[in-house]
Amino acid sequence: EGREIRLTAKEFLLLKYFIEHQGRVLSRDILLSDVWGYAYTGGTRTVDVHIRRLRKALNGNTGQDLIRTVRGGGYSLDNSI
Repeated sequence: EGREIRLTAKEFLLLKYFIEHQGRVLSRDILLSDVWGYAYTGGTRTVDVHIRRLRKALNGNTGQDLIRTVRGGGYSLDNSI
């Protein structure tokens, strides 16, 4: 939409990873290992928190959810972007 959004460094890396793997379902474990690194010892809930913040930044007032939750699978970036 041509609007600027502000992201933290981790949110930016997460968005970049989603764009590079657009349309694929990415599990929390994959996101933790590839975005946070194997040395990350936190739980998978941190992924959920970052996804929620990234969704809020991306969606703005559009009401369109660009990141979809795949029940039992993980997350996927909408192919229509």
